[in-house]
Amino acid sequence: MERCRNPWDKECRNEDIEVYIVFKGEKLPICRRCWGKIAEKDLEW
Repeated sequence: MERCRNPWDKECRNEDIEVYIVFKGEKLPICRRCWGKIAEKDLEW
């Protein structure tokens, strides 16, 4: 099972993958909880 690889929260290991993002040329799985946090922030990657 894939685990969350949120580059801004390296400790997260949730398995409920919501989306994939490309960060520094790498496709990363992001869980539902982390995606909610990322969506609330003003981040660019």
